[in-house]
Amino acid sequence: MAATNIQTIDLVVTLRDISPNPTSDVTFTFVDQSCGKTSEILAHKLVLACGSTVFMAQFYGPSKEQKDSIPVEDSSSSAFKVFLDVLYNKKVSLKSMKFQLLGELFYLANKYYLDSLKDSIVQEVSSRKLVTGQVLEVAKVAENHAHLEKFANALFQICSSVVKDNHEATLEMCNNEEVGEENSFTLHRLLARASRAKPRQSRPQQAPVCNNCKHVPCLHGEKLTEGNFVANSQVSFSTSRSKFKTVKLDGSHVTFVRVDGGNPNIHFQFHITNFKFCCE
Repeated sequence: MAATNIQTIDLVVTLRDISPNPTSDVTFTFVDQSCGKTSEILAHKLVLACGSTVFMAQFYGPSKEQKDSIPVEDSSSSAFKVFLDVLYNKKVSLKSMKFQLLGELFYLANKYYLDSLKDSIVQEVSSRKLVTGQVLEVAKVAENHAHLEKFANALFQICSSVVKDNHEATLEMCNNEEVGEENSFTLHRLLARASRAKPRQSRPQQAPVCNNCKHVPCLHGEKLTEGNFVANSQVSFSTSRSKFKTVKLDGSHVTFVRVDGGNPNIHFQFHITNFKFCCE
């Protein structure tokens, strides 16, 4: 008989929400440039390192960070808090987030190599439907994040859709903006981009849905992400040919069983970035 588990650690409840002290061993500090107010966020180096290879190198690499208090100058405290919530496996909803916050979050995901989070943000942006009054504001966010190409392109795409599909509203926007004003320049660049955008062409024949990954086209050989994860799909490690079957996704970790000779009743768990689809 197996020994009873002594601890069942919930990262969110135990280490994030209730008592970050005294177990925390790193503090991120922030200064609000508008008022000079300072704030801090406590965290745990090991948890962050397990979620990001960048944090692993920063805290445990050959040139590891020696200080336990780290000033953050390229992110707001609100965006950084959401980002750390993701690393602690907290359920974070992107649906209610403003585009500016999504941009900050995408920047952090890009900086710390969290491709699955970047994919989720782009999917969320692409799914949104704008009204005319939002177009200029969103286009400005896209221009301010032009260095984050995937995020900016997703924003420009939903803006262009409004411009191309609603000519009367577009003409009204042009009429309301003074020539030479900031909004006028933004609108002009958006119209130019929309005119260059190629219309989406429907495929003459839809490819069949893959029985394994449940996607069209098939994702064989593609890395698993939180956005494309499918339970009961056959996968393999990125570095080996051993085959496994996914059971469930818990945050950014995949629970799986072996299918090539292992005991199917024994469950294992690894970070999602270790897997790729094995559909053939």
